[in-house]
Amino acid sequence: MKQDDSSAKDDKEKLKALREERKEILERNKESLKKQNQEVNLIKKELKNGSKTVPELASATGLPGEKVLWYVMALKKYNEIQEGELSGEYFKYILVAKSSSKEDTEE
Repeated sequence: MKQDDSSAKDDKEKLKALREERKEILERNKESLKKQNQEVNLIKKELKNGSKTVPELASATGLPGEKVLWYVMALKKYNEIQEGELSGEYFKYILVAKSSSKEDTEE
């Protein structure tokens, strides 16, 4: 039994050391994710005001066009936005309304 207690204590010490060793990386990743969520929320906020093209979203949010395009494609992939009408050379994107009915979640 003493060996099991000793082993468990060693494991706890190893985990503690690993967390401390990777603390900087974890903090950096946490900050990166926070920034990404803020940028995605800026795009969604603009789309709540009506459909917009990627250049319009870039101008309205102050984000670089290539970053906006990246987020728009991700949001489209996960059905949070959809393509609307064509405006010149660009599609306008529309925020998809979230369904809160119980029937939709059961499908």
